Amino acid sequence: MRFESNEKLTAYVAENPELKMLELIDCPGLTSLPELPSTLHFLLIRHCPGLTSMPALPNTLINLRIDKCPGLTSLPALPSSLAALTLDSCPALTSLPALLNSLKYLRVDNCPGLTNLPALPNSLTELFVENCPGVKNLPALPSTLTCLWACSCPNLSSLPTLPSNLTSLLVENCPGLTSLPAIPSTLTSLAIHSCPGLDSRGLRVGKLFISLM
Repeated sequence: MRFESNEKLTAYVAENPELKMLELIDCPGLTSLPELPSTLHFLLIRHCPGLTSMPALPNTLINLRIDKCPGLTSLPALPSSLAALTLDSCPALTSLPALLNSLKYLRVDNCPGLTNLPALPNSLTELFVENCPGVKNLPALPSTLTCLWACSCPNLSSLPTLPSNLTSLLVENCPGLTSLPAIPSTLTSLAIHSCPGLDSRGLRVGKLFISLM
């Protein structure tokens, strides 16, 4: 939904106190958000360049997506209900709040201000880190992780130990990588592209030999 001002959004939220889903798309006039309904499950904020901060998030929130918000400098504490967090094109973000043990999905894309990620929770199953030139290392990966993508992170110098449950691994356009950790035999999908620092002779996964191109 499009709101031209903070006042119009505040009035809409007040008139709909039991909202479960709120999508704010192309709202250049928004500079802040009102107190969010305690019933909210899904929040999408996309292309709101004037937004610089956010209020406290309700304990009912399950999915939070923030896209193309260049003025946003920080996030509030994440609720213990949150299962999925997507951050895309938020260049002013320099850090993330603590990730709690409800989180299963995390995607961070085109956030050049980030230099590291917080500790990953033991609940996380999918991690996507893309177009983040400030990130040099990833935190320890939880044993629950099944999918890892690291793409277009030119200063990423290493990957942590890969968990034994990992089934999908994509590493692309990471020229700073010069080696990979042991590859678990549980992998069913593996792709490595445009990583010139890695040994071009290949690697072995179980009985499979994979050439690095």
